[in-house]
Amino acid sequence: ENRMAHSISVKIPKAVEVESSDVVVVVKVDGDKLGTLTMSRGSIDWLPKGKKAGKQSEVSLTWTDFAARMEGTKK
Repeated sequence: ENRMAHSISVKIPKAVEVESSDVVVVVKVDGDKLGTLTMSRGSIDWLPKGKKAGKQSEVSLTWTDFAARMEGTKK
């Protein structure tokens, strides 16, 4: 069985509630960066390794759209 070792580091600038600073999660697979997940009050964003924020390669969803996608009700 081929298993990848995932490494997740989380930077939480506030105690629990996300306010003015985003929560940033760096995801690594076998030591190589896979991408960065950024959570804010308004959206959740995925930025693949080697890509620049704000470009077409960044996936940005509102929390409502994210919930719908995770529940399989929206593509």
